[in-house]
Amino acid sequence: MEGVPRGAQTLARGLTLLEKVGEGVHTLDGLAQALGLPKSTAHRMVRALVRMGYLRHQPRRGYTLGPKLIRLGFQAHAQQELPLLARPHLEWLRDRTGETVHLGILEGREVVYVDKLPGRRELQLASRVGSRFPAQSTALGKALLAYLPEEAWAQHFIPGLRRTPRTIADPENFKEELRLTRSRGYALDLEENEVGVRCVAAPVWDGQGKVVAAVSLSTAAVYLDEERIQEVVPLVQEAARRVSRELGA
Repeated sequence: MEGVPRGAQTLARGLTLLEKVGEGVHTLDGLAQALGLPKSTAHRMVRALVRMGYLRHQPRRGYTLGPKLIRLGFQAHAQQELPLLARPHLEWLRDRTGETVHLGILEGREVVYVDKLPGRRELQLASRVGSRFPAQSTALGKALLAYLPEEAWAQHFIPGLRRTPRTIADPENFKEELRLTRSRGYALDLEENEVGVRCVAAPVWDGQGKVVAAVSLSTAAVYLDEERIQEVVPLVQEAARRVSRELGA
């Protein structure tokens, strides 16, 4: 790996080691030979991967893929299938409301849009598939964060974030907003991420009882006053429930 930074070499070797275990190499000697490494180096690598949950060691079976990799595999599969499974239900929501509909997932402190259906209005939102926004200031983000353990909320809060004058910038107020989101089953973004845009979002659950995505409806604030919010909330929740059922919830 000449010319590759040392840290990247270590990462690449670790990933190659995991691939070899997946291909059926289960002994320390076999892994060291497959990677062209001294046995002592290979041992340090597998010990670290076992400690992190990426590998499991059993006396008779040797090294096998660990629970964290299995969980990541399921998540990768779900993310690949998610837009395809969700699309008919996003179309249903868009057709019932005429508004822009998004499907998003959580990555760190950000929401990533994995699908978007433009609304029927002349005014079109600038968002696109692949767009990233702070989870803290979006309805999608709140719908995803609200169902995490409360002790994890602080990790997703960005001190000083001010997307608009309405962005919730106080950590205690933000926690209270997430508690409210969880209790009522939907999240709101009242011009907190973009001036003049309001959103309603609801969580999508998988078959293991985990929130893995969220569905949102977005439009200009003038089209989403308090009365209409109450009209569209049940529709957004129903679309999210339909997607959840596709995932086995």
